[in-house]
Amino acid sequence: MTEIFYEEIDTDKSLVDFVKRFWKFSNPTTITQHYTILPDGYFDLIITIKSNKLDNITLFGLWTKEVEVVVPADTIIIGICFKPLAAEYILQQTIADTLNNFKKLPNDFWNINNIQLDNFKMWTDEITNEMLQNLKKVKAFDNRKQNLFNLLFQSNGSLTVDELSKQSFWSSRQINRYFKNNFGLTLKTYSNILRCASAYTDIREGDLFPKQDFYDQAHFIKEIKKHTGSNPKELYKNKNDRFLQFSTLPKV
Repeated sequence: MTEIFYEEIDTDKSLVDFVKRFWKFSNPTTITQHYTILPDGYFDLIITIKSNKLDNITLFGLWTKEVEVVVPADTIIIGICFKPLAAEYILQQTIADTLNNFKKLPNDFWNINNIQLDNFKMWTDEITNEMLQNLKKVKAFDNRKQNLFNLLFQSNGSLTVDELSKQSFWSSRQINRYFKNNFGLTLKTYSNILRCASAYTDIREGDLFPKQDFYDQAHFIKEIKKHTGSNPKELYKNKNDRFLQFSTLPKV
């Protein structure tokens, strides 16, 4: 694998319902690098820095399938890994139009062009303050939505739509309308993505038999391939270190 540098900073506790992590990926080499990103149930705001200058800011939506990415030489990418609730309460917009897609944002978004980009910790502190200010503008939070996503993440997407509806005290019809309008996909599809993503660490370690709530081995393989484009064996082999997340997942 061509040398890469990756680091993360955990989110502030006050943002735990909205942000998974801050991350930074550096390619200081003279070689363009190619990777595949697997869907994991999160969406990202990505800042690209080329030759120490801000190049662009991009909002990537949720993904239901693998996406090929190119990291040019002498490039740093800083990202905010968002949980879905952040779309409504922090970005205050729907991200349905970015499902399996992305859109460019102006370089002065959140005043990012004026933040010191060469100090990752300082950058995360300033962006955290920006997000907290946005949350203060929210008049009321819908507890049903917070409960729903807590259930989704705690169960790794293994609860049925009916179980989620009952435990969040929200009708399945309303939940699906909310998901389609705000994220561009159904609750069931989103749950399947979380369930597959929860298996990535096991697959990387060579455990190719499902611990998650799949019907059987054949169903496991089918779902993994549907959302990643590869079967578990291919993911485990990770030919040419193709799958970037397998390099950044925490060791077990």
